[in-house]
Amino acid sequence: MRPLPVFLALSAVSIASLAQQEPQPEPSSPITDRFDLRASAFYGAVKTRARIDDSATGTPGTEFSGEKDFHLSPHARQVRAEFMFRLRDRSRLRVDMWHLTRDAFASPTRTINYGRSSFTPADLVASRFDWQQINFTYTYSFLRRSRFELGAGLGLHLLQAEGEASVAARGVHEDLSGSGPFATLALDGTWRISRRFAFSARAQYFSLEASSITGGLGDYHADLQFRWRPNLAFGLGYEKTQTQLDVTKGNPSGLMRLDTRGPDLFVRASF
Repeated sequence: MRPLPVFLALSAVSIASLAQQEPQPEPSSPITDRFDLRASAFYGAVKTRARIDDSATGTPGTEFSGEKDFHLSPHARQVRAEFMFRLRDRSRLRVDMWHLTRDAFASPTRTINYGRSSFTPADLVASRFDWQQINFTYTYSFLRRSRFELGAGLGLHLLQAEGEASVAARGVHEDLSGSGPFATLALDGTWRISRRFAFSARAQYFSLEASSITGGLGDYHADLQFRWRPNLAFGLGYEKTQTQLDVTKGNPSGLMRLDTRGPDLFVRASF
């Protein structure tokens, strides 16, 4: 009867050994997620510089600050949304969007030539600036490990801007708008610090100079997130976006600079 206990003991040891050798599933993290939806509350600062030339005569306008000269709010308090789709183990598509609208009703601090019109400190100017941006970014992870991922790719940004200024007492009204796509080079990295904490950072930038147009766009983001549940994480990040456009010839012509930066709090659901 002795061989039976020995056989059972050996079998138990073998089963335990095999169980230890089986690979443990990787913990949930941005590296293993196939899809995620992130909603963030952005608490940022805004700086706007612009110049609107007179298209009829070609006379350069006055370069102005939207915040100092037209008293637009220097703050951006908005909700932003972002989606990520992992097409394959190493390919990812990220889609994010944001919309910023500001308006004011005040007198400028100095005389400003704005397109075909002029606004003086004696005028009560109703001004509005509207900006919409949708970003599509594809990256391929040329380096992917259980705790680290680094990818590079291309971004496509759909931009739309509108600036409006009017003085009801004089019947003066200027409304200029424009839209178009812009491309950037993208770099995206993730570091899984532990089972619950992960750090992510990305950078996108490109500048272009062609004929009478010079443009550039930079988008930078970094965040630290806490994995509260396998499919739910909370985090704190910092976002910075810089856009510039100079047009020396055409209708309209001028320049525009938009700079937004600040922290954001977000919740991230993933699968």
